[in-house]
Amino acid sequence: MHRSHEPLLAALALLASTGPAVAQGSDAPTIEDRLDRLEQENAQLRERLDIVSGEVERTELRDLFPEIGDARNGLGPAASKVYGQDRGLSIGGYGEGTFTSESGAKDSTADLLRGIIYTGYKFDDRWLFNSELEVEHASTEDAGAVSLEFAYLDYMSRESLNARFGLVLVPMGFINEMHEPTTFLSVNRPETERRIIPSTWRENGVGVYGDAGGFSYRGYVINGFDADGFSAEGLRDGRQDGSKAKANDLAVTARLDWTDTPGVLAGASVYFGNSGQETAGFGSVGTSLVDVHFQYEHRGWWFRALAAAAKLDDTAQLNAAKGLTGTSVIGDEMLGYYGELGYDLMAAFSPESGRALTPYVRYERVNTQESVAVGMADPTNDETIVSFGVAFQPIDEIVFKTSFEDFDNAPDRFSLSLGYVF
Repeated sequence: MHRSHEPLLAALALLASTGPAVAQGSDAPTIEDRLDRLEQENAQLRERLDIVSGEVERTELRDLFPEIGDARNGLGPAASKVYGQDRGLSIGGYGEGTFTSESGAKDSTADLLRGIIYTGYKFDDRWLFNSELEVEHASTEDAGAVSLEFAYLDYMSRESLNARFGLVLVPMGFINEMHEPTTFLSVNRPETERRIIPSTWRENGVGVYGDAGGFSYRGYVINGFDADGFSAEGLRDGRQDGSKAKANDLAVTARLDWTDTPGVLAGASVYFGNSGQETAGFGSVGTSLVDVHFQYEHRGWWFRALAAAAKLDDTAQLNAAKGLTGTSVIGDEMLGYYGELGYDLMAAFSPESGRALTPYVRYERVNTQESVAVGMADPTNDETIVSFGVAFQPIDEIVFKTSFEDFDNAPDRFSLSLGYVF
């Protein structure tokens, strides 16, 4: 019982004790009867106050942790929660844990791969802040790290035109923006969306986004890659991640998707910019990326296809400046593509269960040295991967996955994972 109610109970008891006298032998209730009744009423009042207090607390928590809705503005469902708020703070998140065994490896590994907290704040009808804070590998020791995946302000003008400022996800491919574990079937992200489109890829920038005429779009001006991180394995280490990023060379990136047909997403993304960042001897290192992508979901069927290509200028000069020769040279053209097919068995056998059991298969080819200006290509960088597995969702917010990946030029890999969003 809250202390603030104790004076009220004391007053009620005092009133009961000061009532009119009752003659001996009268059928009227005695003072003891009245006190017993008051104690019973006080107990009921305490119970009701506890119920009301609990409901108020739950209501306040629901305001902080709104339910997951639809994906919005290029982000996954949990990352989009703040857009459904009227005002104030919104909290969400996701996580992934994996078990991995590679052929020929001495040890298998169990890893809490990532834990994410989304924090958003809706200032008013126009201004909004959204962010993703990630802890990788459970700790900052050894291979672990804590990073901001994105942190930006939106100015929401109207459905067709809005502005975004800050650390933004580059709008290319499927996985880079929408990487929550319930939004893709495999344990590991496709290699094309790691080596060619270097997910998770974010940079500092400013841009616009919106929906109009059945299309959604996003376009940003951002700091460019730093070519000092490029290698024969791809562009991944050229990301600057918003951390004291060199901004001598800027880049533009844009995406356009058709979203007006239920279950269909079809579109393309581009990136253009120099990556030399005025580093002595590098040259401009003009860098262009393009991808085309298509996704279809209907009556349990899942189909996803993507092709991505990158082209670099001045690679002969860049390789010389970095001292790269032979098969270790940076390619001037890179290529990757994959197709993935799955079917939710629950859609056929138990459509009302709320569960999903989706076997899938994926074929992928990726080559980070599709063409080289100097030196020679390393055959191991031309990789074909056949993957298959199963994703099981007992509820929409939780997924258990298993995958087997057959690599041509690398150890095969068996993986298990659990994932959650909230």
